[in-house]
Amino acid sequence: MANACPGIGLAIGIVATIGIIYTLASKEWKRNSQVASANVNYGIYSYEGLWVRCTSPIPGQFQCDNYDTSFIALPADLTAQRAMMCIAAIMSVAGLIAGALGLECVRVMEGSKGKVWSGRGGGGAMMLAGVLTLASVSWYAAGVVQEYYQQQLTNSAFLYEFGSALYVGWIASGLAIISGILLACCTCGQEDDNDDYRYNYKPPQKSSQPPRSATEYV
Repeated sequence: MANACPGIGLAIGIVATIGIIYTLASKEWKRNSQVASANVNYGIYSYEGLWVRCTSPIPGQFQCDNYDTSFIALPADLTAQRAMMCIAAIMSVAGLIAGALGLECVRVMEGSKGKVWSGRGGGGAMMLAGVLTLASVSWYAAGVVQEYYQQQLTNSAFLYEFGSALYVGWIASGLAIISGILLACCTCGQEDDNDDYRYNYKPPQKSSQPPRSATEYV
């Protein structure tokens, strides 16, 4: 009977990959709080992502920019978060491909050790994608919290809070880690199934010489 565990892990990995890619491309990593912001700015919608930031002074109209600065001049934390999320997206896609090749129902590399290690490699890639996403999203969220209290002290017109991308990123990172564990651990102990030592019984060969008589003649 085929092992269904890697298939479940792969299905979870597909959902996690979609979440990671959405988080990477989302424009709403943080948004201004309509409740905490000053009354004069009530109704103005402002949000920021890793790649763009936008403001909507009028409903339905958005003014966006790419931070209006060169890549080198960007804050170091934002650059690191971009890199981590890009690597996470690449690793999640690679993990899906490797994990799919490791499934028993896929005939590629059938009967070889490479099939088992492909599934394990896919699991490792998915776990790495989950860890990178979790680290990037949590790092960004910590910055939003710190900025929130600093803006309260200075009575800033805009107070930012968590955007929807952070919540999706946390869920996707957890699913990616679970997927990686299933893909990696469900193939444990299978390497001996492909290259195991098989003992073939060989019956004794019949001798061509006639058997000796039990009685010796002098």
